[in-house]
Formats: sequence, structure tokens, C-alpha cells
Amino acid sequence: MRKWLYWVLPGILTVALLATGYWGYREYHARQNLQNRAESLYQKSYHELSWHIDTIAGQLAQTLISSSKEQAILGLATIWRQVFAAQEDLGALPLAFVPLSKTEKFLSDTGDVSYALLNRTAQGQTGLTEKDLKTVEQLYNRAKVLREDLAKVASQILDQELSWTQVEVSAVQANGDLVDNTIIDGFQLMEKKMEEYPELNLDEEFSRVRPDVKKVRGNQDISAAEAQNIAQKWWFSPDDKHQARISYEGVGDIPTFGIEFPPMENENVPVYVDVSKLDGTIIWAMKPKTVGDLTLDLSAGERNAKSFLQSHGFNDMVLVEVDQGDGTGIYTFVPRQGDILLYPDQVKVQVALDNGEIIGYEGTPYYMYHKKRDLGSPRISEAQLKKQVSSYLNVELIRPALIADTWGKEILAWEVRGSIDTEKFVIFYNALTGSEESIVRITPPPKFDFNVEG
Repeated sequence: MRKWLYWVLPGILTVALLATGYWGYREYHARQNLQNRAESLYQKSYHELSWHIDTIAGQLAQTLISSSKEQAILGLATIWRQVFAAQEDLGALPLAFVPLSKTEKFLSDTGDVSYALLNRTAQGQTGLTEKDLKTVEQLYNRAKVLREDLAKVASQILDQELSWTQVEVSAVQANGDLVDNTIIDGFQLMEKKMEEYPELNLDEEFSRVRPDVKKVRGNQDISAAEAQNIAQKWWFSPDDKHQARISYEGVGDIPTFGIEFPPMENENVPVYVDVSKLDGTIIWAMKPKTVGDLTLDLSAGERNAKSFLQSHGFNDMVLVEVDQGDGTGIYTFVPRQGDILLYPDQVKVQVALDNGEIIGYEGTPYYMYHKKRDLGSPRISEAQLKKQVSSYLNVELIRPALIADTWGKEILAWEVRGSIDTEKFVIFYNALTGSEESIVRITPPPKFDFNVEG
């Protein structure tokens, strides 16, 4: 017996060592493949970022020398597209520990300016003024610096065979306190050069604004206990036995108490409710349940969403949009002032389409912006508007609405809903100038349909 063990045990140990070695070999190569894939993605993002910045610089220069409206439109449209691509590539690089606020602001300013000038030029209002060209020139000077610094870093990466994944690993290990790293040093130098430029003073036309925020504050902030009580009464029935607890305290434009209701014995998921500290208003609520087999269509979900809003005091809300995803219906409602729909003041309700349960509520825009406004009257009549709507659009509905443009500026508009073949759209026209402000595709999900209120 002992002789048998004497011969067999070494064999077993050998097989075990071989298996362990093979497993380690496979694990090593798997990690190496993942690292190589990540490195390739980082290299791709960096080279694309460099290309986009070079294109932005070139197009800004072209805008400065162009005297043609058509060429200005093409150049500005290219800049606008390239800015979005550059922002995406910059965000894809492992630079979370590197402050790049000035570089990011340059891209944001360039996008805002190019879009504003493109919009104005395309509408034929005016060409580029001397003041506009001075702004473009300032952006061009900054773009040149970025282009040159990115090229230097690219050269160093190639010459020294530097690794982006090593930057990522080292940054995490050092908790962002990297010393003598060529790639990080290159971006920090680039950011420092951008800081040396004076702040761009952009006109209101180029700057993003927010609609006037409704002033909301009670006599004094509510307490945590009051917030828990308000949340419980708002979400649950009066005889409910759930126990509330403070999960977090939110800061920012709306300071909140984050309330959590852990699941009871017969439940699987908690409920989360955000309550404003200022006056006890419910801002947001969610029950992250897993939706089962669908038994309801979007129309049934809409009825539940409306009933939910009415039970919480939203009595004159108009359904303007329906989305479907992950077994739920997401319904967007807006209030109205007279006949005018107030799109900035919207609320959203999410309904599970297995049993019709309300599982989500988002009321932040309504809470921040809803108030009585001095809206004035349209200068463009509905009859005038109909003459400029495309003959390809089968118009189903025209009504007045208040919208916010790309910069957050509120605009009195005409909302035109219609279809072409099976595609449905909403077009918003400026009610004062008649210009086309935006087009939104609202084609409903397959197999479902919904009707908006007239």
C-alpha cells in the first residue's frame, strides 16, 4: 500500500502543479488581453481627441478668413460637431485625478459660441460681426495651444513607449498623487497654459442661462422627523407600518432629506423618497422593483399615472410624452397657464406594466420653475403658422406652449404635432418670430400607441 502511494502521490502533485500553472497562464493572458484592449481604447480616444482639436483649430481659423455665409455655416456646424466628439474622447481618458476645468470650459464655450453663431447665421439674421470675430479669434488662440500640447504628449508617448493603463493603475494606487508621470505632466502643463488666458466674457447670446427659479422656502427648514412623516404619508396609505430612516442629506439647488423605507417581511425592495428641506415638498421618489410579465398596455399605465398625480394635487396636467422601457411606462406631464403648456415645469411618473404600480416620480423641474408667468401673446397667428409648416407633415394638433431653448431661455412657441407615414414629430415654432426652434421625434414604441390631450 505504501509503495503504491510512493508512486502515485508524486504523479498527483505533478498534475496539480501543471493544472495550477495552466490556470495561472490563462489568467495572466486574460488579464493581459484586457489590459491590451483598454490600452487600445485609450490610445484611440487620445488620437481622436488630438484630431478633433486640430479640426476645431482649423475650422476656427477658416471662420476668421471666410467672407461667405455658406462657408461660415459649414465651418460652424463642423466646429459644433467636433466639440461634442472632443468632449467624449477627453472623458474616456483615465484622467479622473487631473483637474482639467479650464480645458473643459474651453470646449464648452466653443460649442456654445459655434451653435449660437450657426443658429443666427442660418436664420439669415446677420453675418458675423467684428465682435463675433474677436470671440472666434480668442477661441482659435486657445485651440492652437491645445493642439500643440496634445501633439507634444503624443510624441512623448511614442518615443518613450508610455502606457495609458499604467497611468490609470498608478493613479489609483497613489490616490491621484502622481509624481513625475510624463502623460499627467503633459496634461497639467496644458491646463496651466489655459489658466493663463483671461476669462472669456461671452454675451448673453452665447451663455447658457437657467429659467428663473421659483423662490421656495417656508418660515423655517423642516426637521428630519417632519420629512420622514411627510414622505410616509405621501407614498403609503394612512395605516402603513413601514419604518422610515434618513439615508442621506442632499445639498445643492434643493437641499433635501433622503428618506429610505426598508422592505417589510413580505416585500423585496425598499422605497426611496427625497423631501425638500425648505418646505417639505416631495421632489423625487422611486421603488426599484423588478417588473414581471406585462399585463397592461401604455394606455392603462397612463390612467394610473394620472390618478396618482391627481391624488397628490396635480389637477390640471397634460400628457405630452410617453416612453416605454424595461417593462415600464414613463409618462411626462406638464401644467398649463390658460391655454399655454408650460414645458419647463414638467413632472414624470413611472408605472410598472405588470400590475400598474407606481414605481417612480420626478418632480424637480416642476418644483423649481412652476409659477405664474407674464407670457404675453403670439405675434405669429395660427393661420400664418400653417402656411409655413411643411406640406409633408400631416398636422394633427397646433397649440401654444412655453419651452426652454438650448441655453435655458424661455420662449413662447407654437407646438405643432403631426406625422409623415408612420413617423410622429413635434415641431416648436417661435411664436414671436416664426422661426423653427426644435424638432422632436415622438414615434411611439412598436405595438403601442397613445393620444395626447388637445
